Formats: sequence, C-alpha cells, structure tokens
Amino acid sequence: MSGSRKTFILLFLVTVLYTVYRYQGSEAFFLTHFRLLPANRSIGTLAVYYRWCMAFLLLGVLPACIVRFVFKEPLAWYGVAVNRPLVTFLVTLIGIVIVTPLVYFGARNRLLSSIYPLVGDSSLSYGRFAESALFYLLYYAGYEFSFRGLLFMGLKDDIGEWQAVGVSLAASVLLHVTQPESEMLMAIVAGIAFPLVTRRLGSLFPALLIHAYTGIALDYWIIIYQGGF
Repeated sequence: MSGSRKTFILLFLVTVLYTVYRYQGSEAFFLTHFRLLPANRSIGTLAVYYRWCMAFLLLGVLPACIVRFVFKEPLAWYGVAVNRPLVTFLVTLIGIVIVTPLVYFGARNRLLSSIYPLVGDSSLSYGRFAESALFYLLYYAGYEFSFRGLLFMGLKDDIGEWQAVGVSLAASVLLHVTQPESEMLMAIVAGIAFPLVTRRLGSLFPALLIHAYTGIALDYWIIIYQGGF
C-alpha cells in the first residue's frame, strides 16, 4: 500500500470512527436506547461509563484490529510498545511531576469544577472514585491510540514528522473547543509535546499515563476541594 493511500485511509478511519463515537457512543444515545439499569447505580454514571467504553472500543480496539489484521502491521509501529522501560518510566514520572501543580491549582478553577468530575457519584467514596478512574483510563487509551498512534505515528513516515504533529495537534485540540480556555491551552501544549515524546521513545505509554493522570488527578482535587470523600 502506498504511503499516500495509507494516509488517506488512516484519516478517513479516524474521522468515521470518531463520528460514530460522537453520536452512537454518547451519553444521550445511552439514555435513549438503554433503560434496563441496575437499581443501585445512577443512570448518569452508567451513561458516562458507556461513553468511555465506546471510546476504548471505537478509537482503540477497532482501529488496532484494522492495523494488525487488515494492514498486517505490528502495533509497535503505532506506539503500542515499551522499548526502553527505565527511560519510559522516568519520562512518565517527570511529566507527572510537571503537571501536578497545574492540576492542583487548576482544580480551583470555577469553570473546570463546574464540569468535572463527569461521574457525579465518584465523590461518594474512594471505591467509587477508583472505579471511575479505571473507566476513565479506557477513554484515554482509545483517545491516545487514535490521535497520537494513528494520526501521528501512522502518518509521519508519509507526510513528515512535523506535518504529522500538526495533523494530530489540530485534530486533538479541535475536540476541546467547547471546553474552558485553560483546558484548550493545555491541549495545545500536550498536542505538541505528546507526539514528540511518543516518537522519541517509540511508545504511547508516557502520553497515555500522563494524560490519564491529569484527568483523574483533576477530578480528585476538585472532589477534595468540594468536601467529597
């Protein structure tokens, strides 16, 4: 398969799968079509969990299967690998240290605290919070595979590394246009830094873990500031 043809297929694939996720993977779709729910759980919580699971399946598992069984390419080419475990761990740790104060003080932002946490009952107990964090991790896995795996690692050899950074950056940042300005600015920084780290290490895991930590830690500090747990 020629590089240009593969580039089109990857862009088309992410566009279609994200569109399906945006509508059939939404909380609104869940609330409309799935009404047989456990009596002891909030319908809003289950709707959010549904959306995160759909992100994992549509943006992560399904395109990974296409890469592996249709393109017949190793997932390691798309960053699903840990080539240098110690360096990967250190880079991840440094990233977490950098974002921690941003998250800690960002949790006091009224706009952010009016939106997050998305799972309302995650503030009821540490167990509920841990449950929501695990589901949240599924969302980030799908997100990172599509936007840093497919749209960066999958395109860079054909269109060039910085051009692929630009494609991944534009696609991921535009998803945040309805979010508060501070989140938009962080998405821009991450949209440049994460592809470069992924390319350097040949691994999506630092971006995935730092991104997931940021979202989960933000939820935690918002809950603490609001008197939860």
